[in-house]
Amino acid sequence: MDPEVFSAEKMELYIVHFYLKGKGIYRIGDESVDIDGKAILFTTYLRIRQFCPADDCEGYVLIFSESFFGKTTIKSFFLHHTQLFNSSEKVVHFAADERFEELFCLLGLIADGLARPYSELQEQILLNYVFSILLIGEELGKQGKAPLTIDNDKMIVRDFKLLVNEELNRRHSLQYFSRKLNISLAALDKAFKKHENITPKKWLNRRLVTEIKIELNRSDISIGEIAFKFGFSEVTNFTKFFKTLTGTTPKQYRQRMNEG
Repeated sequence: MDPEVFSAEKMELYIVHFYLKGKGIYRIGDESVDIDGKAILFTTYLRIRQFCPADDCEGYVLIFSESFFGKTTIKSFFLHHTQLFNSSEKVVHFAADERFEELFCLLGLIADGLARPYSELQEQILLNYVFSILLIGEELGKQGKAPLTIDNDKMIVRDFKLLVNEELNRRHSLQYFSRKLNISLAALDKAFKKHENITPKKWLNRRLVTEIKIELNRSDISIGEIAFKFGFSEVTNFTKFFKTLTGTTPKQYRQRMNEG
């Protein structure tokens, strides 16, 4: 798989920190969070952060992509609406409490699963483990003393992303999505610049390129079929789009991956 697919600039990645023991300080921007073992913390990859652990600190870091998790409508909807990653709080974290052993077991199963040969069935098993962890995190959040709050601009971003994921293969314009969300293009642009530091158009193109690259890594589908799948009526337009954003043609990209 091309390492660019997993670049923070190309795809949004989600991170779950699970601390087994020890203490540390987690910093993101101007916020600091004291970690004291047996805690779970949620954030996204597109943020500058630093974790300063004590010598005895141990734990897991689970990183997954939107394209891995959002393969079904239900899971995509959950990812873009859960307050674990969409709260106005900069860092969402909870004590694992009575769910510690359950979370520890799930993360161990994920580690074991990643060591096995890849298959579509194995991927679904791993996806279900990740989903279970997030559901437990959601439940722990609801048990907290203070409810998490949602930023309106972040809601715009997540609803846009959810809608794009549902209709990614139809090549809709930003105007189409803004009408569906009942917001102005200016409001959409403002929300993205605030939370993503890029324009919605750039995010949309990067999201599409990520999915195209995944398809190009398959050997059982032609470039023409991939172009049609993502709403391009002409292969020449598809090639021009891909080369403009990646610097290489779909054919050259596929050859490079086969050679690697």
